[in-house]
Amino acid sequence: MSTTLTRPGERAEDRAKVVVVVQQKGGTGKTTIAINVAACSGRSAVYPQASNEDAPAPVVAAGIDVQGSIEKWCARVREVKLPFDYLVTKGKTGILPLILGDPTRRRVIVDTPGFMDVDPDAEWDADPLGDSRTADALRELLDVADLAIVPITPSRITWDEAEFTIERILKPRKIPFLVVVNMHDPSKDKAEKQLDKLKAWIDEREYPRVADPIRRYTIHEHAHENGTLVTEYKMSGTALNAREDFMRVALTMEQML
Repeated sequence: MSTTLTRPGERAEDRAKVVVVVQQKGGTGKTTIAINVAACSGRSAVYPQASNEDAPAPVVAAGIDVQGSIEKWCARVREVKLPFDYLVTKGKTGILPLILGDPTRRRVIVDTPGFMDVDPDAEWDADPLGDSRTADALRELLDVADLAIVPITPSRITWDEAEFTIERILKPRKIPFLVVVNMHDPSKDKAEKQLDKLKAWIDEREYPRVADPIRRYTIHEHAHENGTLVTEYKMSGTALNAREDFMRVALTMEQML
């Protein structure tokens, strides 16, 4: 594998595009979004598939959290069902940038830790990321990011943290971003009042967003333990809806890259 690196701040056209799924608040579904968007991208016809099954996949799902959430999920998936390669750094720096010089890689979609390490005393115009291995890994990732996906849920508890992530982490670094409404429960919000309130909040701030939410289905809650991806759910109406939700995110992502 080539070890040609892209320097921080560069956006070379011939290297893989890096998409980071990031939110200060935990519990917003970052890992689920990262792995299923990677699956939808890997199953799409956008990237030519190598004739040699041992060749590197054009899509990579990666994770920088020390828990290795991506690795644990992918380890439960039968290898023949994985439409992407995966990489886990567990917070170590210097690993992720190495794949960017490989011309066979077109998309690298990266999961980030459940809780962002920030310095509560940082001035508004200063970098709020803390001083830790995890924070350093996130800085390295943000240096090469082409797009950020920011999950937000109908629960108000995630809104301020999404705004913090955008205003304090992404905008100062001039990283384009896309807000994704996750975990909308259509059975509890049938009239979509809470969903409309959240969409209005996002639109008031002029944040780009995916038009429709990722709906909350029980099938998602057991996917990690069962080792399944949204592209491999057993065929049903719910599975088709779930796949459509993540495919919409993947397509919107492509439009922004």
